[in-house]
Amino acid sequence: MRSHHDVLKFVLLATISWQFTTTQAIAQNQAQSDSAEAIVVTGTRRTERTVADSSSPIDVVSADALRSNPSVDLNDKLMTTVPSFNVQRLPTVDGASFVRPVSLRSLSADQTLLLVDGKRRHRSAYVDITPQRGAQAQDLSQIPEIAVQRIEVLRDGASAQYGSDAIAGVVNVILADRPGLAASAQVGQYYEGDGFSRSLAGRYGVPLGDDDGTLVISGEWAESDSTNRATLPMKVGLPSSSRTRLFYNMHRRLTPDISVYAFGNYGYARDKTWFSHRSPAGYVRSALQLGPDAIFPDFDLSQVYPDGFTPQFGSTTRDVSSTLGFKGNLAENLSWDLSGRYGRNSIRYSLTNSFNPTLGPDSPTSFHPGSQMQSEAGFNADFVYLLEAGLLQPISVAFGAEYRRETFTLKAGDPASYETGPLRDLVPGSVAYPGVTPSQAGKWGRWSNAQYLDVDADISQKLNLSAAVRHENFDGVGSTFNYKFASRWKVGSFLNLRGTISTGFRAPTPGQGNVTATSQSPDPLRPLVQLTKALIPPTDPVAVAFGGGPLIPERSQNYSAGFVLKPAKGFTLSVDAYQVVIRDRIGLLPSTRLTDQQRALLVNSGISTAASLDEYRFFINGFKTRTRGVDVVAAFNAQVGTGKVNATVAYNYNQTKILRSDSRFETLDVKQFYENHLPHHTAIGTVSYDVDGWNVMTRLRHYSGWIDNIFSGDLAVLNQHVPSETFVDAAVTYRMSSNTSLSIGAQNIFDNYPAMSGPILQGIGIPYPVNRPYEADGGQYYARVNFSF
Repeated sequence: MRSHHDVLKFVLLATISWQFTTTQAIAQNQAQSDSAEAIVVTGTRRTERTVADSSSPIDVVSADALRSNPSVDLNDKLMTTVPSFNVQRLPTVDGASFVRPVSLRSLSADQTLLLVDGKRRHRSAYVDITPQRGAQAQDLSQIPEIAVQRIEVLRDGASAQYGSDAIAGVVNVILADRPGLAASAQVGQYYEGDGFSRSLAGRYGVPLGDDDGTLVISGEWAESDSTNRATLPMKVGLPSSSRTRLFYNMHRRLTPDISVYAFGNYGYARDKTWFSHRSPAGYVRSALQLGPDAIFPDFDLSQVYPDGFTPQFGSTTRDVSSTLGFKGNLAENLSWDLSGRYGRNSIRYSLTNSFNPTLGPDSPTSFHPGSQMQSEAGFNADFVYLLEAGLLQPISVAFGAEYRRETFTLKAGDPASYETGPLRDLVPGSVAYPGVTPSQAGKWGRWSNAQYLDVDADISQKLNLSAAVRHENFDGVGSTFNYKFASRWKVGSFLNLRGTISTGFRAPTPGQGNVTATSQSPDPLRPLVQLTKALIPPTDPVAVAFGGGPLIPERSQNYSAGFVLKPAKGFTLSVDAYQVVIRDRIGLLPSTRLTDQQRALLVNSGISTAASLDEYRFFINGFKTRTRGVDVVAAFNAQVGTGKVNATVAYNYNQTKILRSDSRFETLDVKQFYENHLPHHTAIGTVSYDVDGWNVMTRLRHYSGWIDNIFSGDLAVLNQHVPSETFVDAAVTYRMSSNTSLSIGAQNIFDNYPAMSGPILQGIGIPYPVNRPYEADGGQYYARVNFSF
């Protein structure tokens, strides 16, 4: 447990926060019972469409619902409100520990599109190189909660409306845009006494002119200490983190028919985690040292690391973006919106408590293995024409064009992180994460342009029909044409039937086509033997020698059908079934071991990089999958006594099946990952009760079983099936005044842990499954104060 000094610091910080900090008053209420009538802007070009009237399923997550989760990461907050949205915790997997993989409907992270106020957000520089994943996605965690008014999650294919990446759906973050002052402070820590966290956030909005517009500035600072649940000389848990995030949002009317808007952000983060513990025995001696021509006869690594070493891996992330646009009316029935945007995300890695074996005693113990950057620029011209056709309402005819360019840059690390020293029979580069070499570094870009048409017609009071088509052309990749047809039919005043048919696509990113990464880790069956594993570009000579080549876009066929039922006042039920078939799906080949003969042939043919490789991987368009599932959301609110009850139950069933694949994907570990690495059943139930200034909230989260995909190849039979798990969260909020409230709560209040990991992982000190879709750190308690006016 934490020392008395640290506990006192916790209490004092909570007290100071109560007295001196501020944010919006919170009801700690996650219920979405009123959201059926909420106006939405995602998935439609109309301005009056509600959740219940939408032809596609949409979740509206309010600011209050976001605040009911103490995490400072919006990914975690959505995970506890939208059951088909999963976020994995990967405590020992390089950059994925910091930019965690997310999934909507069990699909890849980069198959869900992220928008901010309806505009595409730039990607993270991180290309996920963990086995079978390989996504380069947008990073929702860069957006501070305090800047958000609500989040709309469209659970349906929308590539015809928004372009690449919207195969699984769209997450649209709507920024706060109202005048006023709001702020918050929060502290928390885990029951085990570690992972102490603290955060401060504030938002200030001022009117511009005489109610002609608003400028809103939001900021958040958050720090959290690491956790450690490992045994033996390992460290396994949440990384330590320090984050500063700023956002601005402005809009102003310039003339009666023209307005200007702008928004953007700056983010800075530093994170640190650990790799596996290394024994010095595997690095102490070599043939060169023991032979008559020994180079460093007196060198012994145990003099530097007597008890072995655990490399510490860190990243420094900077994220900036800016969007500027003008919109207005050319005529009473014709509106326009012209905008431009730029975004950049850069990640610089660090490695400490390591060394380069080939340099012997001349090796440093700290390295900068390299950095990567993703930048994007885009321009949009959007128009909406309201066509009078004698129907109930004018037909909405939206059309427009988009130009986008994205660039991926890979920079070399410092020489000691990759160079080969005098001890050439040892594995070169910094142990655990060798650096990027100058020959691997580079800059790659791609442009695209698109044109779209979107028609939405209320044929009658009961029937709505809509259709969208989009053509998009990618430099070096080719063009794609996509469509979407949707319908909603009102069966009386209490039942809406809805359904969609659409195609979708996701273009390969420049990062996926060009990224190079090398890692080292102990052989699972021979801990003293280090394996060098490399992710190489699909057009690299080694990759081409084994069937690699340029990547092409993924393509999907989406179907959905469901209903929204409102049988009584205060009660709403929606059920939506879906199927997503994706062909030419991009994936990382399973790591393939080079034989000595293959390595010699490659080296003799001029591919010198093969000399230091044990295993290699690269991206290919390797397989076709089918994902089927159903979403169920029930919401209820009613007066009970002198208070009000709000309740929601949300359930998702989801299953993916590999229909066809490249023969190299026909392995047990690939099947386990794509078909079973996430729970098939997820349910979230929340009940809150408001009375006399008090709110009590309880949330239950249930996850069915899944497979921890650790081992590959013949060892995949050792991968563990993890049984189902249920967590309970609770919070109490007291509204001290109309604009001040205090919340005290706990995540995982009963301190549940998942089943223990298998004997091999436990043997190296990892007690719990690694690729888990939920926490494995036990319970966490927190206190939060909110103020607004």
